[in-house]
Parts: sequence; structure tokens; C-alpha cells
Amino acid sequence: MKKLILLVILSSLITFSSCAASDSESQTDKSVSETVQAAELTPEEKEHNDMVQRSFVQFGNTHRLESKLAKAANGEEMTVAYIGGSITEGVGGTPDECYAKLSYNYIAENYGTGDNVKYVNAGVSGTPSILGNLRVKKDVLDHVPDIVFVEFAVNDGIDQIYKDSYESLVRTILNSENEPAVILLFTVTKTGHTCQEHMKQIGEYYELPMISVPDAIQPEIEAGRMTWADYSNDEAHPNIEGHKLVAEFISNYFELLKARDAVESEYNVKPIAKFGNPYENAFLAEVDYDNSNENLQVGETGSFSVEARSIADFKKGAWVYSGEGTEPLKISVKGNSLFLVCKRNNSSEMGKFEVYINGEKAATIDTNKSDGWGDPWAFQVIKWQGIRDMEVEIVSTEDSAGKTIEIFAIGCSQNESFM
Repeated sequence: MKKLILLVILSSLITFSSCAASDSESQTDKSVSETVQAAELTPEEKEHNDMVQRSFVQFGNTHRLESKLAKAANGEEMTVAYIGGSITEGVGGTPDECYAKLSYNYIAENYGTGDNVKYVNAGVSGTPSILGNLRVKKDVLDHVPDIVFVEFAVNDGIDQIYKDSYESLVRTILNSENEPAVILLFTVTKTGHTCQEHMKQIGEYYELPMISVPDAIQPEIEAGRMTWADYSNDEAHPNIEGHKLVAEFISNYFELLKARDAVESEYNVKPIAKFGNPYENAFLAEVDYDNSNENLQVGETGSFSVEARSIADFKKGAWVYSGEGTEPLKISVKGNSLFLVCKRNNSSEMGKFEVYINGEKAATIDTNKSDGWGDPWAFQVIKWQGIRDMEVEIVSTEDSAGKTIEIFAIGCSQNESFM
């Protein structure tokens, strides 16, 4: 792979057209980035520069982002958070050489005044935005972030639940009290899987900054100037050089922002969702939950016991069925959805359970999954078109005697109406 060259964009060498927010903003933004001319580039540097520029999708409405950056430049504390799957967690790289840490370093060095810029990495391997939306409060929003990067393009699917979960996640962050800026990052697998198409529509709808790995690297691979192995050592995760490249795409966005001559109007979150937001502001309870939320009450645990188990970032224990008894775990929920976060594995030792809502069976959940590897998975039990009172009973199936069921968290949301 040709040596990665950090693109340094000097304002004196850049000519920009002023661009006001409009329906054609993404096209205007693209033309802005394409006007960047770096001096005295070799052919190799020119190819690399072109690739980096393709990663830029749109500026979006940058009012929040520029306000937060100005806050950091003035010496105030600013927190930069990342939520996503294993790519964000840093698989393929190291904690200090993953795209999240590298791009955070760039932001801290360019906008901070010492140690006033803080770092939160909430990447969890193998998890889509379904679980990301449930855990965003505890893993991200409780840190009061100012800028949040969202990366789930390779972990999500194209079914409606993924569109709803991703949009609910984006809206939950945007509508949080600290009014953080949200930046969408799209990644891709070796086979070309990415959810960029519908995620980009969400980004356009909410006028969010967007950065695309597939837009940048796929033309290089197709032209033979780059191989997948230059970017990744497996099917999805950037290697050390790949993480550096993704971080460079992010720093490129900020360099373009520095040179941009535009004043953004105040940012307002769209009142109506594009695809749907049934899980916005979801509530998540772990085993230490004290029933403080009247919308979720954990009752008798029956044949489940609270045990010291941990998985990924769920480290407080679990409600565990150890293969004996048929007494239900009881929960009272007022909401429009119910999720159970369970350990799943490709193992005959993993059990199965049924979920009854108001006396009627709502779901059967099998934690023995062929694609499981000991990861936490958010199983959706039910989604209603409005808020309902639910008396929930979780009961192991007859064929789960001698097997194990581990429930690490209970999630629900309270949304009366949504698309």
C-alpha cells in the first residue's frame, strides 16, 4: 500500500465558494471539497488526496459543531464520544491506534487548550444500533458529550427495525440536554455490505456531518491502486493503517470546515422522523436497578437468580436461569416496546425461554444462535403502535432443563406516536 500521507490543507492555498444551507447543500459541499488544490503533489499524493476528498459527504448544519469547537478553543471542557461496533471499539488496531483515539487526538490538538478535551469510546463488538440505542444513555449521554460520532453501518441490516433504531439513536443524542453535535461515519465490509444508503438519507434529513469510508476506498480498490488487505486484515475491521486512514478522513472533514466561509443558522431537530423513532429515549435497566422508574418495575425473579456475570460493557451481573425450575421472572412495563439483552452463543448449553404479556405468549427467544459467540444481543419482544401496560412473565421452556439463560438488561421505550 502506498504510504499514507496526512493531508495538510492551508487556507492560503484553498479557494472556496460560499455555500448557504439549501436542498442542494450536499452537492454544494461536494463541489467545495473538490476545489481543494494541494501544491506540488506527486501522482501518488494526488491519488491519495483524491481518495481522502471522496470521504467527505457533506458539512451538514455545523452550528452545533462549531459552537462546541469554539467552546474548547476558549478553554472550556469538551467531551468527544464515539458509539458503534467493533470498528469503533478498535478491533484491528489498538486502543491508542484506532480511528476513534486518533481522530480524538487530532481534535484535542487542534481545538483544545491542554487537557480540556475528554474522550469516551463506547464501541462494543458485534452490536448493531438496536443495542446502541438502548445503551446510549449509560455509555454516552451520561458523560455529557459535546460531539458524538455514530458508526453502525456494517453492524446494522436493512430491515425496518434497524432504520428505526438508528434514527431513534440519532434523535436521542440530538435531543439530549447538552445539545451535542452528531457526526455520522459510514464503514464497509470486504463483500461491500454497508447501510450507508438509508443512514445517509437520515443524515441528509437531519442535516448532519457525514463521512464515508466506502466512497473513499472502493474506487481505489476497483482501479487496482489499493487492495482490501491494505485497509483490513479480515472481512471488516481496519488494520493499523486502515484505522489511520479512517482518522485521516475525519481530520479532512475538520480541515475543510476550518477553511469554509459560511455562517450557519441555529440548528433545530426535525419534529417528525424520516423512517421512524419508536425507540427514542429508551430506558435500560440492569440487575442493580432499583425500580426508580415507574414505567419499568422488576418483580419476583422466580427461577432466575441474580449472579455476578459480565459480558462486553454489561458488568453488573445478570438474571440467570441455571437449568432448574419453571417459576417466571416477572416485570411490569408501561411502554410501546420491550427488549431483553441476553448472552447468545453457538452452544447447545444455551437455553430458550418464552415471554408472556398480559397472559398471552408474545415471543420465544432462543439464546443458542449459530452466529452467536458469547456476545450481548438485544432481542425485541414486542413493539406496539402506542403505549400499553404490560405484565410480563419470562419462563424457561421445557427443553431448557439443565441449560443456561443469562439476561443482562431489560429495555423499553415510551413513545405514544411515531411513523
